[in-house]
Amino acid sequence: MNSTAMTRILLADAQPVFREGIKSLLADHTYQFREAGNSAELRPALLAFHPDILILDYDPAFFDADEIFSTLSVIPECKVIIISGQKKKVDVLKLLDCNIYCYLTKECRKKDIHEAIHCAIQGEKFFCSFAVDVLLADRKKTPFIPQIPPEGLSARETEIVRQIVRGKSNKEIAGAMHLSQHTIHTHRRNIMRKLQLHSAVELCNYALEAGIVRLEN
Repeated sequence: MNSTAMTRILLADAQPVFREGIKSLLADHTYQFREAGNSAELRPALLAFHPDILILDYDPAFFDADEIFSTLSVIPECKVIIISGQKKKVDVLKLLDCNIYCYLTKECRKKDIHEAIHCAIQGEKFFCSFAVDVLLADRKKTPFIPQIPPEGLSARETEIVRQIVRGKSNKEIAGAMHLSQHTIHTHRRNIMRKLQLHSAVELCNYALEAGIVRLEN
């Protein structure tokens, strides 16, 4: 994403008042907006607008987790920010596993929205305290025991794990490591198979438990 250009933001929310509210909160910045009120409007808007950022209200009645996977398959470089009123832990964990960049609740503050967009533009992740608490509680509830010690990964695989946990895309990892995206994709698939893992959340848990990455204070 080119941060010097006008950032294109697609607002996907069933409530027009909420979409207007988000635009009002961001009025002091130069953003270009497009809106979608339901799933039928979302895909055409994605193809026509090609947004840098998708701000989506996760609500199974209008937009569900499949919409995120669909978005990333159509525009893989699009950064997805969730602002949701849903607070079921199972839903939050499902969303965190969709490679979203930011997760906020609808009770978040204005500065949180600005921070989330700034982080997404910079290719960084931002989660509200509620989402972080859910993830940490899930780790404590079901402590993860690595299938193999980190020594079982090559130095290159270990670095790729670090980059994935930091929220980097395959393209960004490829650029940093001077490899092709296909090579990174292959390594990523081999890492998951070697560790017998099935999701990005499980990989994050493994990296924390194995000491490959550490939580910052």
